Amino acid sequence: MNCLFVDFHGASAAERSKYAYSRLTRAALYEGFRAVGGCVVLVTCNRSEIYFDCSRECAEAIIMRAALPPARFYLGAEEHLFSLAAGLCSMLAGEDEILGQVRDAYEEARAAGVTKGLDDIFQAAIACGKDVRTRTKISSFACSISTLAANETAHFLREGGNVLVVGGTGKFGSAVLKNLASHKGLKIFAAERSHGVPETVKGDVLPFSYEERYRYLETADAVVCTTASPHTVFDGARTAEVSEKFPRKRLFIDLAMPPDVDSAVGMLDGCMLIGIDDFALRARENNEKKRAAIGDARLIVEEHLLELRAAQAARRYLLQLGALPPSLAALRKTDPSAFLAEVSERIGEKR
Repeated sequence: MNCLFVDFHGASAAERSKYAYSRLTRAALYEGFRAVGGCVVLVTCNRSEIYFDCSRECAEAIIMRAALPPARFYLGAEEHLFSLAAGLCSMLAGEDEILGQVRDAYEEARAAGVTKGLDDIFQAAIACGKDVRTRTKISSFACSISTLAANETAHFLREGGNVLVVGGTGKFGSAVLKNLASHKGLKIFAAERSHGVPETVKGDVLPFSYEERYRYLETADAVVCTTASPHTVFDGARTAEVSEKFPRKRLFIDLAMPPDVDSAVGMLDGCMLIGIDDFALRARENNEKKRAAIGDARLIVEEHLLELRAAQAARRYLLQLGALPPSLAALRKTDPSAFLAEVSERIGEKR
């Protein structure tokens, strides 16, 4: 399995927005890969990754028919995927949301019927992510961007205030709403489009029509955006009009990819704009607290990778030499590393 990707380590939010593949684009990618093997497309606010079971050249040719292909490449991406599911590649080490995002991306591709050759790998990676969170403390402390965003909003509004949330219906947006609702003194308004306010926060959140967002902005003290829309949600010019007529200090937190808030908003008097990449410093502070747990998590990832490779080696042995002898089957359970070496040697001798 290989991977083409772009993430926050090597690209700014503006650059990553070029690769924020929409649902329609992902569907086109799945259709393109159908004839050449499996494909899973993962898109979050911090990364876009395309996993595939063919050569890089073949994958890039397919992607270019529907979208811009990411420039970075992993040859043999299993280790990266396992580390990603474990939360080791996230801005916030151990964040809970990435595991669900990996699972959702896999389920979307599986529903499209294009995970041939990738099923065992993704299922093992998801199991690895669960095991890491069970056996370590990597998910302790504030361990998601949604938590940090809510904390930042509450800090800005120490005396309370009105908060607008646009894009609170997906899993990530629902997490933002839930975290905001845990802070006292915040009056939360959530924009409705095709979906209503999530059941988990209905008692704490007041719905409003998305089309009325600028009218609600007049009395808002903070705005949090998490949509998957390719369009600008808060335009610089219209936001400036509201700010001039109804001046007050306003915080805008933009967690969307591509961004929801016009960058010009951050230049307006009284307006502070925080984007997804601005949480990097807060993330480093969080990660420093988890140094020991991160080390433990890496060891667990290695265990799960070894188990995956042993399973793959057993299948190769079966195809070339038949059923595993009892001695090899026992060795696989007791010492996967020795099993791998033994299988490689026996297959090599047969060839």
